[in-house]
Amino acid sequence: MRPLPLLTLLAMLGPVAAGLWGTLLPAFGHLPAAGQSGPSLDPFRDLFSWAGLPRAVALSISTGLLATLISLLIVVLVTAGWSGTRPFRVLERLLSPLLSVPHAAAAFGLAFLIAPSGWIARLLSPGVTGWDRPPDLLIVQDSWGLAMTAGLVVKEVPFLLLITLAALGQADAPRSVTIAQALGYGRLTGWLKTVFPRVYAQIRPPVYVVLAYSMSVVDVAVILGPNTPPSLSVQIVKWMSDPDLAMRLQAAAGALLQLALVVGALAFWRLGEVAVAALGRRWIAAGSRGRLDGAVAGVALGFGTLSALTVLLGLLVLAIWSVAGFWGFPDALPDQITLRNWMRHGPGTIEALGETVLIAVVVSTLISWAIGLENNLAVTVDSVRALTQGGELAGPLTQSLLWIVGLLVLWVVLATRSVTRGLR
Repeated sequence: MRPLPLLTLLAMLGPVAAGLWGTLLPAFGHLPAAGQSGPSLDPFRDLFSWAGLPRAVALSISTGLLATLISLLIVVLVTAGWSGTRPFRVLERLLSPLLSVPHAAAAFGLAFLIAPSGWIARLLSPGVTGWDRPPDLLIVQDSWGLAMTAGLVVKEVPFLLLITLAALGQADAPRSVTIAQALGYGRLTGWLKTVFPRVYAQIRPPVYVVLAYSMSVVDVAVILGPNTPPSLSVQIVKWMSDPDLAMRLQAAAGALLQLALVVGALAFWRLGEVAVAALGRRWIAAGSRGRLDGAVAGVALGFGTLSALTVLLGLLVLAIWSVAGFWGFPDALPDQITLRNWMRHGPGTIEALGETVLIAVVVSTLISWAIGLENNLAVTVDSVRALTQGGELAGPLTQSLLWIVGLLVLWVVLATRSVTRGLR
């Protein structure tokens, strides 16, 4: 077995393993830096005694499943009804650049659009709505997490669309759709019956990644999600930020619970795949030709376009707010333009941007190196290739929140030991 593929595997699984180890120990009561030595189930007892846990768990599960399902439906129906057409190419050009937009930026943009005092309400007021002041409506950070779900959908649709387009090249879609249409099937129905099973088999891992991410996301949940209580991932971050180091035990227990929720949701999704496959076989055997294809395809294209325009308009309103002076409601535009905000926060922004670029370059280089090794070397060793592909899924399945908690705990332990030795 060659050493370089093993090095690639270690690079992918090493941080995950370190994070898991740093989470498991405090979750079971062992954190010497906080004066705690396990094993103990007290962190789990404290976690389950938190009054907001049932609501936080339900919020994480519902938003994750709903965002993934809606995003997948939009992408599949748009691709089925419009792939290869001019409207589809236009939508593809709109959505492709949006993949690079950070989730937090898209979430802030959506918040500034749909808030009671947001740009949509301003454009419609007072002529359409009759409002001369913002209405008392809970839209952003609603208790059901609908705004948070919408924020996830507008960002995951471009990702899944590009993944689906990549898979289409291996599915022989044009020939299959042509044959189906020659047999009397509508464009959308023919695509779903002949192409979708092959495409979904290839995009299944990215769909799982979307589900795992949507359930454990923090930035979008902080901006658009409820806070009384917040989602479980946000609450874990709050516990980790508590000055009392003992709260990190409860945070570690919460991270393990978050992992269990993700694994359970993935298992539930897999059962749903089996059920949909069984129903799909019956639908195919029934021979329905698809009388509503035009209407369904039109609605799907509308939602796809809406998701693209939402992000674009959100970025536009963010840019306007960044240079806005006084902007009273219901004015559609600010009374004056000023660079005061940029001058006040510019130095800190430039410093943060530099750190962000540095991290992005280093991480991208390491990922490119690992992928190159996997493709060029591990392909010759079946066992290593299987492990490497498993490692590629290990990160999303354990989700970033879990191993970040573990790495932070390990850092605290190592830092405490270093200080203790220095005092000696």
